[in-house]
Amino acid sequence: MPRAFSPGHRPDSPLYPDELVYTTVEKVADYLQLPLPDPVSLAGDSVIATNDIKFPITGADYRRWGYAATDKILVYDDANAMGIEFTLTGIESVGSAGQIYLIADKGTSPSFTTGNKAKIQHQSAITNSTERGIKKSHVENLIRQRQDYIDKVTRHAWRPRLVGEEYLNFTTFKPFRRRYYTDYVGAVFVKRGAIQRILKLGAWQGDYYREMAGARVSFRVTDHIAMSGESVLLCPGANGVAILTEGDTAQTKWRSDFDSKSAVENLGALINKDGAFNKSAVPIGTLKVETADSANVVLNVHDEFMALSNSDTGDGVIEISSMRSTEGGENATIVVTNETAVSFNSTLSSMVSSTVVSKTGSPATSFVLNDGTTFVGGHSLVYITDGSTNRVALCTRNENTFTIVTDQLNDFEGQLQVGDTVKQIRFKCDITDEERQKSWWSIEENGMILFNNEYPFFENHSLRCSYIYGERYVEGPIHEACTKLVVMDVMMSDDYSVLFPEGTSNLDLNTKHQKLEAEVAKLLVPFQESIVVAGMGG
Repeated sequence: MPRAFSPGHRPDSPLYPDELVYTTVEKVADYLQLPLPDPVSLAGDSVIATNDIKFPITGADYRRWGYAATDKILVYDDANAMGIEFTLTGIESVGSAGQIYLIADKGTSPSFTTGNKAKIQHQSAITNSTERGIKKSHVENLIRQRQDYIDKVTRHAWRPRLVGEEYLNFTTFKPFRRRYYTDYVGAVFVKRGAIQRILKLGAWQGDYYREMAGARVSFRVTDHIAMSGESVLLCPGANGVAILTEGDTAQTKWRSDFDSKSAVENLGALINKDGAFNKSAVPIGTLKVETADSANVVLNVHDEFMALSNSDTGDGVIEISSMRSTEGGENATIVVTNETAVSFNSTLSSMVSSTVVSKTGSPATSFVLNDGTTFVGGHSLVYITDGSTNRVALCTRNENTFTIVTDQLNDFEGQLQVGDTVKQIRFKCDITDEERQKSWWSIEENGMILFNNEYPFFENHSLRCSYIYGERYVEGPIHEACTKLVVMDVMMSDDYSVLFPEGTSNLDLNTKHQKLEAEVAKLLVPFQESIVVAGMGG
């Protein structure tokens, strides 16, 4: 009996659950009015290494104040009294000296020496040390919990949250189009407003969901035993490939040793990074993505793809969707290394092939196809079949000429021959036009989707939608409410109560807690969304 159960789709959750959005550790420390840690003396002169500057400190000072990457420090000495603030990029052992290097980007900073009495001061009052009984990592966990609490209480979000596979009813009360001053056939409201992006919009056509927003592929595992040790490769249309390998020894693998239904469920859990299955993130090669804080954040599979397994897709069937809209999603490609063990749905996938007419190099570095116009124009996966084995490469295309970027699996470069059939499986979207005068459009603010030329059947549960919602700006009261909620949690801990003064001129902790609780309730009231329950037939 499995220990984890799943309806087959990605769970409704924050898109980036680990990010601190509603408040910060520094804001909590500021509200508590905690003083900064004491400065510590450098254990030696600073060291310049290429683009880094390294500050040596004693092991005792490191353990006392708990320095870590992303922490801010102020470094000063007699020659630079004002000091310079650095953001730590790493921690490194000096070696046998029992010292620790604090590493930061050197920029244009000068050297700091012990001769000039150089000192370092942590710029956060809450660190990962045990000096004060309150650790940065614990406060960060409290913030994550309170972010979820605010989303739950308000039924809204000020960060991206993903809703997976929401089923809606599509009805229209107009017998003819373009009556009553409207230019649409019908409309639906999703359960959440402030839509940031519609990822999937499936319109029921009687025998399948016609995809109107995203692009997807679907295949059935016909022989789960034959999938042992095999891989599923995904490319989002850029210079990176994720390899999802079957196996039971790692959190970055999926299992096929029970049955086809369990196999696709486990594969879907890996793609969705489902915590209930203890799955970890799988990187898409070396691809990076820009964020508000960094330009070098690793791009993972669950950032680009989402999976739906079993459910209404059928037993042993998985549907993988790109999180990029229409044309962008159609540039994604997939390969299964053992094609005899699966059966792709041609209605939900775009499968193309062509013959090799020439090649360059041995092993091959490039090749020319008879007709490559239906293949992806940028980076994409292609493969040739040898018995039950698919040989896979990442290529770029210029008309009919393909340049091999990376030989991914099974020696594609060495085995490719003139006359071979090169294949590609592309993600497929059934329409490519989200415009007011075309198929459909949306009003993101209130969560309304309107249909014109393309629309579902007029029946219950005829629309299947996945989307990301949440306000793009975190309002001040939300910052304040989350900060005070975390402060309340800190206050009620016996270990941390020593941080708060009490006496004849101060309020006791219980009174402080009640006061903060009342303030938070007032702050959140204007942001709470109402639920309207319709009566019978309404």
